Amino acid sequence: MKTIVACLLTAAALSSAAFIGPIGRPDDVRVSLTLVKEPRRLPVPGVVRFRGADGSVIRPASLVSRGWGLDRAAAISEWCVVPGEVPVDLPAEKISIEAVSGIETDLAQVSVDLSKDGPRAIKIPIRQFSDLRKAGWFGANTHLHLSKLTREESDRYLLQVPAADRLDLLFISMLERADDDRGYITNEYPAGRQKQLESRGVHVSNGEEHRHNFGPQGEGFGHVMLLGIKEFVRPASIGFGISKQHPDAPPIRTGIDNAREQGGTAIWCHNNWGFEDVPNWLGGRLDAQNIFDGGSHGGYEDSFYRYLNAGLKVPFSTGTDWFMYDFSRCYARVDGELSPESWLAALRAGRTFITNGPLLKLSVNGSEPGATIELAKPSELRVEVTARGRLDFGQLELIKNGRVIESATAQTSAFGFSFNLNVRVNAEEPCWLAARTTTTAKNEYGQPLFAHTSAIYITVAGRTISRDEDVRFLLSQLESARSTIAAKARFDTDRQRDSVLQLYDQSAATLRSKLGND
Repeated sequence: MKTIVACLLTAAALSSAAFIGPIGRPDDVRVSLTLVKEPRRLPVPGVVRFRGADGSVIRPASLVSRGWGLDRAAAISEWCVVPGEVPVDLPAEKISIEAVSGIETDLAQVSVDLSKDGPRAIKIPIRQFSDLRKAGWFGANTHLHLSKLTREESDRYLLQVPAADRLDLLFISMLERADDDRGYITNEYPAGRQKQLESRGVHVSNGEEHRHNFGPQGEGFGHVMLLGIKEFVRPASIGFGISKQHPDAPPIRTGIDNAREQGGTAIWCHNNWGFEDVPNWLGGRLDAQNIFDGGSHGGYEDSFYRYLNAGLKVPFSTGTDWFMYDFSRCYARVDGELSPESWLAALRAGRTFITNGPLLKLSVNGSEPGATIELAKPSELRVEVTARGRLDFGQLELIKNGRVIESATAQTSAFGFSFNLNVRVNAEEPCWLAARTTTTAKNEYGQPLFAHTSAIYITVAGRTISRDEDVRFLLSQLESARSTIAAKARFDTDRQRDSVLQLYDQSAATLRSKLGND
């Protein structure tokens, strides 16, 4: 077996030398490599993985590791970025190459023999089985930070990696953590649009992760992304435990209100991590919910389904937090020309689905996610769900009020896996419908496959869904959060204490008023 030399270090020890692979060997063969999209054979960015004759991974010196900043043993670190036509030095032997360009293409596989007079120009055909852009669907990562890079390295990362994954938009963000944030390179970018990073076709905008923690990593009020803002909200981090200078006040709500006054969008981070999510959803201050954006703080049932069953409208979103460790993205259907502003408007409207592989389409009586269907009386609904992807996504499931009511197994097709589900659903009471995939399989970057649409909401005779079981669950969360804050928080004045605790008291009263309405 040949020795594998990783082309990156961990985030804790990144340096310029980690940006590319090892120095090429004297007997390597230089070839020109290009990924070309069929049928017009136009160059496209993507990622590739090289294996030698013995099956070991080869990391060419001239290419950026797709796993840069991540664990060198991770599956993603076997892949390298190909931004366009690039020179590559490869061993003079039989080489197998795999390539993809985002999640809407097949996996391309070619073999070349460079041991003799092999090809010196390698063009890998990329077949695209989906083009969501034509239908106005654009994919964005709504949560990303980079650390321990130089500004030059950060610029190059942001220019090459999102384009290689075929993202349409990327939202980076500023955050504060006492002392540690001196290495957060994305804090150096100003708020708003970063046009200097958009030459590869990806829109880039900088926002803020506004947050409170009891301790550097301890749960607190929570984290919220403030995107589409013109100026940073100060302080970005609340609480002595994370800032080493501020009391545990004001609440996160104050920063959200500041951002909304600027025309910004507020996305709750890390699923059910944090105490102030329920008060802010009930107060109408949040626009979307991130899940799987770093860490594993619960699943759909822990927040998303509970909120919906309590009568809230909650669009789904996602991102990757520290470095782009996955294909994760939120697709939103945009009206008109794509921009960070138009995409965020689509997110707020709930016209979204999240995925790191499978592509979903949901329609109920012809309406898309985010829509509200108003029924005068109990009726039958026409539901259509389509799922497709290059990898086996397992089960395609139709969800009603948090429960699976229809499912189907992915089937092989000409391009990978797909399934179309066409069913009739009785809506005797107010409800919501969504679609998801469920599998234990992983994608090329070694991450568990997932996909979930935002909901379509059904009212009956003017009534919206409100299930006592879920209202009581949220109420218990509020009461537990209030008790923790009252015991742990540090306030300078009684007014600060009241400004925080009153949010939980008011929200609890709102939830109690919903009981008995289901």
